[in-house]
Amino acid sequence: MRLERVHTKRAVILQLLLYALPTIALIFLVLYNFNAFFDLLENDYIIQGVYFAAGIILSIIFYARNFRISTTFILLLIIYALAFMILGNISFKDFDIFSSSIQFISFSFLFSLGWLVGYGFSRWNGFTITWVILLLATQIYVISRTDNISVQNILTNFLPSIFYCFYIIYITELIKNTDDQQSRYTWTIIRKVISFFFLFLLIFVPLIYFFNDEFTRIEKEWQKAQPQYNEKKKDTENMTRQNKDGTIENKESTQLAGNLSKGKRLVFVAYLDNFLEDGIPNPLYFTSLYYTKFDTLTQTFEIDKNMPLNDLYKPDPSKIPLYFIDTDSGVIRNGMSSLGRKVVTTNVYKAILSPDEYIAPATAFYCQPISIPKDYKEQFKSAYTAKMWVSELNSAYFVYNPAGDENAEAFQQRRFNILHTDTNYTGIDKNFLDYYTTMPTKGSYEKIVALANQIAIQANARTNAEKMLAIRNYFLSLDEFGQPLFKYSDNPGVPGIPSANKLTYFLLDNRKGYCSYFAGSTLLLLRALGIPSRIAAGFLTVDRSSKNQGWYWFYEDQAHAWVQVFFPNYGWIDFDTTIPNTSATQSSQPDGTPPIGLPDATFIADGNIKSIDTLSKQAELEVSRIIVKDKNYEGESHSLLADISTATLSADTGTIALQLLKPGMHVTAVSYHEDFKKLDTGNKNFHAIVQELPALTPVDEIKVIEQSTEEEKKPAEEAPQETFNWLKVLSYALFSMLFLLLFLAALPYITWLYFMATAGKSLHNQNRAINYYLNQLGFYRNKISPLQFAENIDDKFGTSFARFTAVYQKNKYSKSGLSDEEKVFAQQHFKDFMKRIRKNIPFKTRLLHFLNLYSTTHYFVKNN
Repeated sequence: MRLERVHTKRAVILQLLLYALPTIALIFLVLYNFNAFFDLLENDYIIQGVYFAAGIILSIIFYARNFRISTTFILLLIIYALAFMILGNISFKDFDIFSSSIQFISFSFLFSLGWLVGYGFSRWNGFTITWVILLLATQIYVISRTDNISVQNILTNFLPSIFYCFYIIYITELIKNTDDQQSRYTWTIIRKVISFFFLFLLIFVPLIYFFNDEFTRIEKEWQKAQPQYNEKKKDTENMTRQNKDGTIENKESTQLAGNLSKGKRLVFVAYLDNFLEDGIPNPLYFTSLYYTKFDTLTQTFEIDKNMPLNDLYKPDPSKIPLYFIDTDSGVIRNGMSSLGRKVVTTNVYKAILSPDEYIAPATAFYCQPISIPKDYKEQFKSAYTAKMWVSELNSAYFVYNPAGDENAEAFQQRRFNILHTDTNYTGIDKNFLDYYTTMPTKGSYEKIVALANQIAIQANARTNAEKMLAIRNYFLSLDEFGQPLFKYSDNPGVPGIPSANKLTYFLLDNRKGYCSYFAGSTLLLLRALGIPSRIAAGFLTVDRSSKNQGWYWFYEDQAHAWVQVFFPNYGWIDFDTTIPNTSATQSSQPDGTPPIGLPDATFIADGNIKSIDTLSKQAELEVSRIIVKDKNYEGESHSLLADISTATLSADTGTIALQLLKPGMHVTAVSYHEDFKKLDTGNKNFHAIVQELPALTPVDEIKVIEQSTEEEKKPAEEAPQETFNWLKVLSYALFSMLFLLLFLAALPYITWLYFMATAGKSLHNQNRAINYYLNQLGFYRNKISPLQFAENIDDKFGTSFARFTAVYQKNKYSKSGLSDEEKVFAQQHFKDFMKRIRKNIPFKTRLLHFLNLYSTTHYFVKNN
C-alpha cells in the first residue's frame, strides 16, 4: 500500500531550497569552527558537512510521506550498530581501526543530526525554536574557545547564525501561512524572502556601523583582560605562551603534563633557501631556545642563560631598524663545528609571532629586518632575514623519526655512517662535557640509567652515533603482539601517584606522550650513556606542497621540542625521536600564498621624527644612519624632509594611521624609487651623500621602532589581570537590545503611517490600508473571500466596507469603469470607515494591538 503524501512535490522542493540549503551552509561554518579547535576531527569539515547534508536532504524527501519518526529512527540506529560491529571485526592495524571508527562515529552523528533536523522542518511545528536555541548555544560555545577576541572574528562567526535564526523563524511562518495551491505561490515566497533579506540588512548594518567604535574599544579591553583558559587548565601544558599583546613565542621551560593544548593559528611563514643537489627543498627545523637544565622537583626542562659556550643567537628584531644588520660571529665559534657546514638564508614573516622573537634554523648569526609586500601587511606584522651556519647533516627529512619511511631511513643511515666515525672528544673542554652530560641518577632515575645501558648493550652500540640510533630504534620497537610499543598522544595522562616520576612512567609503563616526553626521555637516556645533549625548542617544518618550493607555513600546533647531540667535529646535530602521530591522517591546515613581490629598497634612513605635518603629509626626520646601494653610512644627525603622502605606515603590531606618528618617535624610512640608484656615492661620506638628496625625499614606507617595556613583554599567564568592565559591555548590549526592541515595537505603527499617507492615491492603497488596520486590530481575513470578510466587519461595526470592496473589485477587474456615484462614495469611504472603527474600539485597545508584532508578521505572510 502506498503511503499518503504529507507535502506536495512543490512544497518538498521549497523545503529543500529554503530550509535545507541555508541550514547546510551554516552547518559548514559551524563545523569549520569546530575543526579549528578539536584535533580529533582532523580538519575534515567538508566531508563532515556532506554527511549532514545527506541526512537533511534525504530526511525531507523521506518524511514528505506519512512515515513515523520513532519507527524509522530506531531502524536507523540498528543499521548503525550492525555497521559498527562489522567494522570492529575487520582486521586492520590499530591506527586504521581508530581512524575508521572516528570517521564512522562522525558520519553517524552528523547524518543522524541532519536526519532529525530534516524531520523537524518537515513535520514538527515547534521544531524551529528548539533548533535556533541549540544553534546559538553551539556558536556561543565555539566563539568562547577562540583566542582571537576581535569584533571582526565574532561578527564573522556569529552574524551568519543571527541572520539564519531570524531567517528560519520567518520562513517557517511564511510557508506555514501561505497556501501552496495558489497560482503565484512560488513567486510570493521568493519575493518575501528577498524583502526579508533587505530588511535584515537595513536593521543590522546601521547598528554595526553606529556601534563600531564602541565595539573596537571593548575589543581592546577584552584582549588585555582575557584569561588564558587553555594554559590555566589543571595539568595542561602548551609549547608556546601568549603575551599581553596577543602574540606568542616559545616558552622558556617545558613541563611534563597529562594534556597538551594546541592551537591552530598561523604563527609565521618562512622562505628557506636550502635545497638538495637535485633542486628538492631541504627543510630545517626552526630553533628558538635550548633547554639544558632539568628540575627534578617540578619535572621541568628549563633554559640556562649561563650555559657554557653559548651558541644561541637571540637578537630583538623589533629594535633593529629596517634593512640594518645585526650579527654575532661568536655563536659560530661557540658551536665548535668544523665539518659539513654551509651558510643558509631564510626570510621569516611574522603573523602572531612576538615582535621581539627571533627564530631560525641552528646556528643563526645574522638578522636584518625587512619590509613586507604591501598586499600582505594585514596578514603579517613584521619580517626579517636570517643567516645560519647550518650542518649539512641536518634536514627535516632525516631529523625526525622516520617510522617506516624508506627514503628517510636511507637518509638517516648515511648520516649515521658519517657521524659513526666522529668519536674523538679530545680537546673538548671538560666543563662543557660535564655540563651537557649531567643528570639525576638517584631514586627512580636509576631505572632510566639501567634502561639506557640495556638499550646500548642489546644493540651492541659502541659509538655515540650507534647509541643514538639504538635509542631511536627503542622508540620504534614493537610489543609482543606486533603493535608499536610507543604511541604519540596529546593526552597521555599522569601517574596515579602525584609525586611519581613522569619520565619513568612514560618509558616503562604508559609509553604514550607528546614531543616533550620523547625529547626529555631521549635527553636523559643519552646523558646516562655519557653523550653530551640538550633539548631544542622551536617549530618543526612540514613540506606540505610541491607548489611555492622553499616556502613553509608554521602553525601553533607545529611548536615542538627535539634533541641535539654534540659531536666533536660536526657540532650540535638535530635528532627527533618523537614518533609520528598516527591518528592524524592529513595536514590540519592549508598553506596560503607566500608574501612575494617586494621591490628592492634603494634608500633607507634611520632616525627620529622632528616634526610632522598631517595636512601636507610631510615629516621632518633627524637621521644619523642611511643605506644607499646596499652600503651603510653613519654621521652626525642631518635633517631630512620626507614626502610620506603615499607611504605605508607600520609598527611591529601592524599598519598604523598617520595621526599616530609623533615627534620624537624612532622610525626607519624606506624608498623604492629608482632615482636613488643614480646617486654618485663614490668615496663620499655620510655628510656628502645627504647633501645630494632631493629637497623633498620620496618615502614609500615608514616603520616605527617601538620602545616596549618589560611590562608589555610579560606573558599573559604572568601578567596582572585587569578587571574587565562587564558593566560597560552589559550597558552596550542592553542599549542595543532596547534600541532594537523599540524599533520593532514601532514598526507596526510606522507601517500604518506609510499605508495611511498613501491611501488617497488609489483605491488599491485605500484597500491595503484598511486591511492592514483591521489585521493589526486582530481581525484576520485568513481563508475567507474579501467580500465575506468585509461583510463580517460591517456586521460588527456598522460600516460600508462590503460596498467599498465591491467598488474596489469593479475598478480593478471591470473594463466599464466606476460611475460618478461610486467615485464619490470611494472618496468619502476611507475617512468614514476610520471614524466608525475608532469610535467602536477604545484608544487603549488599539494601542495594545499595534504593539503586537505578530499581527504585522501575519499580514505580510498571510494569503492575500
